[in-house]
This record gives sequence, structure tokens and C-alpha cells, in this order.
Amino acid sequence: MARLTRREFFQLSAAAVAAAKLSAALRVARAVTPAGGSPAAVRHVVVLMQENRSFDHYFGTLRGVRGFGDRAALAHGRGHVFRQRAADGRTLAPFRSPAACAADLDHSWHGTHRAWNRGNCDRWIEAKGVGAMAHLDRAALPFHYALADAFTLCDAYFCSVMGPTKPNRLYLWSGTNDPHGLAGGPVLDNGPEDLRWTTYPERLEAAGVRWKIYQNAADNYDDNALAWFRRFRDAAPGTPLHDRGLASVPAVHGDTCADIAAALERDVRAGALPTVSWIIAPERCSEHPRHPPAAGAEFIARVLAALTADPAVWAGTVLLINYDENDGFFDHVPPPVPPPGTPDEFVGDEPIGLGPRVPLLVISPWSRGGFVCSQVFDHTSVLRFLELVTGVAEPNISAWRRRLCGDLTAAFDFTATSIAVPALRPAPVTAACAAPRQAGAAAQEPGWRPARPLPYRPEATARLDASAGRLCIEFANRGTATVHFAAYAADEPAPRHYDVDPGATLADVFAASPTYDVAVHGPNGFVRRFAGHRDAVGGEVAVVCDLAVPGAACLRLTLTNAAATPVALHVIAACGDAQPQTVTLAPGATRTLVYDVESYTSGDYDFEITRADDPRYLRRLAGHVETGAVSVRGSPA
Repeated sequence: MARLTRREFFQLSAAAVAAAKLSAALRVARAVTPAGGSPAAVRHVVVLMQENRSFDHYFGTLRGVRGFGDRAALAHGRGHVFRQRAADGRTLAPFRSPAACAADLDHSWHGTHRAWNRGNCDRWIEAKGVGAMAHLDRAALPFHYALADAFTLCDAYFCSVMGPTKPNRLYLWSGTNDPHGLAGGPVLDNGPEDLRWTTYPERLEAAGVRWKIYQNAADNYDDNALAWFRRFRDAAPGTPLHDRGLASVPAVHGDTCADIAAALERDVRAGALPTVSWIIAPERCSEHPRHPPAAGAEFIARVLAALTADPAVWAGTVLLINYDENDGFFDHVPPPVPPPGTPDEFVGDEPIGLGPRVPLLVISPWSRGGFVCSQVFDHTSVLRFLELVTGVAEPNISAWRRRLCGDLTAAFDFTATSIAVPALRPAPVTAACAAPRQAGAAAQEPGWRPARPLPYRPEATARLDASAGRLCIEFANRGTATVHFAAYAADEPAPRHYDVDPGATLADVFAASPTYDVAVHGPNGFVRRFAGHRDAVGGEVAVVCDLAVPGAACLRLTLTNAAATPVALHVIAACGDAQPQTVTLAPGATRTLVYDVESYTSGDYDFEITRADDPRYLRRLAGHVETGAVSVRGSPA
């Protein structure tokens, strides 16, 4: 085994000290949290990471999620994110594909960064090909949609890396890809590895927490990240790292998918299910695009049947089904990325992540009801949840990810428990895999879906300084979780990124020379757009949006005319049934408009404010009002 350099030794030692401190804090937190109302009620967590599907590719048509009907979808000077330009100059929107399988698309580090294009998300076809825009729907994925309708689906869960399988799976099992190259990294693409940093299973082993990998080592599609680490490969049979991390389940059925489910069920019935388990699907059940999703559905059904074989075990179990990366399939929501210079989050001048959205299904007695959860998560959020359940810390997770990404608890209601599992039957697996073909434009299902409460309450306001030729924007966070903002200025080649902590504000300046057009995007469909002309007749009008009644979905728009001449404003509510208004403001006057968005849009809002005397003037305010209670998302049937 190679010896560590002095630098590696001290850095790894510092990480060990940090882990000890964090573990101690987690043990204290768990000791004072009552069982039943928190993750302390969880006794088992099972993680099944599948292969290569983006959120839009699988769930863009599902009702009540941030899918193809997203009113807050990115639109800028290069066009609308749902209309991607092909090499022949055509623009192509997502299209429904009846194919059960698809060719592998580019999902390399460089290819994904190219599609992302510094946050503009406008080069998907250029980087990935036309197949990137193909998507599936309920008819193609009946079992997956039934799971989403029965349990909880997360629609702001991003893969950890703008890249392929290996670096993303490393974040699931260890919280890092070693960006500084201290122990075998940085891992950016797929390929043979000889890694030497500490994984989370090793930390569990050291803490005496039971864990296990359920797999067939000869048929695991090289998806077991532990096999890429030197300490696991050097471990002999009979040692915990080998027997729990690399060994195969017994071959009983002659079918590796059935064998894994059978081994899981035996442990459930014997009361031997570990505290933390990871399942590695055999290739044909992995949902990789070259294999039919129905084979993955059949495998998930077997896993769920095994976990529910003993109701007493299921009563304390969480099953997390996520996807390592997006292959090359389109997703329309730009991932949050760190501001330049953020420690541990860049390789060269390129951000590691977050990567494109992928699905996360949260299946447990505390996540029934067909909910959507829209808090920002990534693969390290699974580790954060395991920290809460086990009290064992993972110090490899960067400070930025801990700050920005949640710990999955928002996806649960630990005060409501139901161990009943609906009878879900997967569709038959067909052997044929037709080539993808265009078969109709994307359309999202109408209807509503209950939404978990979120900790977000972002705000952005603008003030025009005409004499200095600049637009000043203040970003504010009135919520309880860090908010990521991305500001897209029409005259700049890429968005600016900001992270604002709870209770904090941050300001920046944009040119108004003489026109300006800046769109600000935040979590959960938050949008503010400020457009106009520096020297417009009538001067500047300030618009402030806030809650009229604390704890209620009631918005107050405050309009102020700071000019020396009267101004007429047109206010249009683009969703809901509120009637358009024309508001005339005398010089120096202020007018307040109050909208009960709970009554007509269940908390969604989208207002546009224009001026007849200045066709360039626009203020757009869109988002969702969080009150701390369950709400609903979607559209009328």
C-alpha cells in the first residue's frame, strides 16, 4: 500500500477530527429528539441507486411537479429552455418516445458541462444529440408513476456531479470525488480507479453500526463504488469490508435480480436487516437506458415486497430510490452551482456540481400520500439523512453542500405513520427495444398533488440608479434554509450565482446602459424579472412583494412612484382568476394591492406589471408562498 505524503496525512487527520466532533453533535441531537416525531423513529434505511435517468425524462409529464408545464422555466436572450437548437437550425422541444430502450447518450464530464453552458442550459442537442429530448410518460412507466402517486417524489433532487456514473456514486458512498487529488482523485469520468479516502461504510463499521451491500459481484454493472477503493479490494474474505461490502448474495433462483430480493427478504424475516443497506441492481434491472424500465420496475417491486414481508420491520424502514446521473437526457431546471472560488467545489475553473435533476422516490411509512417535495437535495443529502439516523458523521461533504442541500427530512412527516402499502404491480417486461422516435410533444398531466412544506422564503427587489446607469438588486432570505439565486442579465454571457443564508441579504449591481433586463431564479419556481429603460418617461417605479399576513398565503404588492410625474401601471395575475388592474400613481405616491393566492392558486403566484408609457418596463414576480403547512401544486384538470 502506498504511503501518504505529509500533506495527505495532515489533511486526512483533520477530517477525522472533524468527523469525531460532528458525530458527537449528532449523538447529542438524537438524544434530545423524541422518537416518533423525527428520524429517530427510523431503524433501517435501504438505498437503491438506479442508472441514468433525468427527472424530466421520467417525470416531466407527472401532474403537480416541476415538469413540462413549469411556468418558471428559464427564458433568456438565447431562447426558452424548452426549445433547444439542433445542428440544422431547428428548435426541438421535449418529445414523447414510445421506445422501451434507448441508445447511450454522452454523459461525460465535458459533455454535461457543454450542455449546461455556464448555466444557460441551451446546448443539450449540440452536446448530447436529438435523443436527449426524448421522454417517457405514465403509459411507459406505470409502476414508477404509481409509486409517486402513493409515496413522495422529490422534484429538486440533483445528481452531485455534472458527469457520469462513477463520480456521482462516489458522492453517495463517500460525499466526495476527491477534488484536490489527495487520495486518488479527482474522479471526473468513468474508468479504473485506485482510491484511498475513507468511505461512509467504513465509518459505520468503526462506529459499530450494522451495514451491508446487497449485490451479485459478477453482475453489478460495476455500480458498487466500494470496489474502486484499495482498502476494500485488499480486504480478505471473512473480514467486514469484504463480506459486507463486496460479497455476493447466495445464488438461489438462478436469477440475480430475484436472488438479491430473496436475500433481502431473508434478513427482514430473520430480524437481521442492517441499519443501513445499499442495493446494487444487476445490469438488466438497473434501468440503464439500454434496458427497459419495466425490468427496473419488476426489481423495485421485488425489493418493496421483501421489505414489507414483516410489518414490524417495515414500520421502521425507509427505502430511497434514486438515480446516479441523467445519462444525457434533458432536464429543464438549471442546477444550483457554487459562486467562483467556493472551496472543494471546483476542478480547474469548472464547478463539480450540482448536476442535472434526477428522480428520488421516498418510500416509507412516513411518506405516504402522493406528495411532492421541492427542497434542494443531492446525493450527499442521503448521507446527511444517514447521519441523523445513525449519529455517524461524514466529514467529506463540503461546507457548500451542507449549506445549500437539505437532509431529506422535509420529504417526511414523522408525526403521521401508515405501514399500509398499496398493491402495485409492474407491467410485463418486453424483450424488444425499439429505437427512439419522435411521437408527440411533451404535455404535463393536469391535476393537483399535495406538496410538503418547504423552508424557503426568498425575495429580490430592484432599484434603478439612472444617474449612475445601474440597476441595484438586493437578494433576501426570509426563510430558514440557505437560498441559491441565479441572476441572468440579457447583456452578460452567463448568470451570476449567489447563496444567501437565512435572515441575510446580499446586493449586486447590473448595468443599465441604457436598457436593462435581469431575471432572477431561485428555488421552488421563484422568479423575479426586472426590465426597462434607464431614461424612461415617468421615472422609476419600485415594486415590493411580501406576505400581507404572516403564516397565510396572502401576498402584498407595494407600488411606489418616486418620479415627478404620474405613472399608470397595469397589473396582471398570470395564474389564478384575479382580474387585471390599472393603477395610477401620483408623484411620490404608494399603492398596496393584496392578493389571497391561497384561495385561487393554492399558493402559486405569477404577476406581471407593465407601463403604457414605457413598453420596455416589466416587473415579473412568480413563485410559491410557503406558510409552514402542506399545500398543493399543479393545475386544474
